[in-house]
Amino acid sequence: MRQVHRNDQDKYEVGEKIRLARKKKKMSQGDLMDVMDTDRETISRYENGNREMTICTLFQFAEALEIDPRELMPGRLYRKEKQTAAAERLHEIAGMLSEEDLEMIVSFAEWRLNQKGK
Repeated sequence: MRQVHRNDQDKYEVGEKIRLARKKKKMSQGDLMDVMDTDRETISRYENGNREMTICTLFQFAEALEIDPRELMPGRLYRKEKQTAAAERLHEIAGMLSEEDLEMIVSFAEWRLNQKGK
């Protein structure tokens, strides 16, 4: 049986996912603090990976951010599919772009696929 070790990197990854999801919803830490009934320092500690999180807290963040809890889980534990580093980065960046910017990127990607198909 394989022994499971604590992975501190997970805290930082989950914190970054919380930060990106919050920014995507155009919420401040104060907004999230109000929804979760906690203080700004606590939100900051989670986002910076400086605080351990229970599964219940992960679910609270997911509910407050209106996302699937799996979106906050560390990539080593949950992947919808195997992605390259570039695809993962694109996904992260997409959460910070406007709808207009996203449409432009999608149009370019579709054009590029059509060019490859010719």
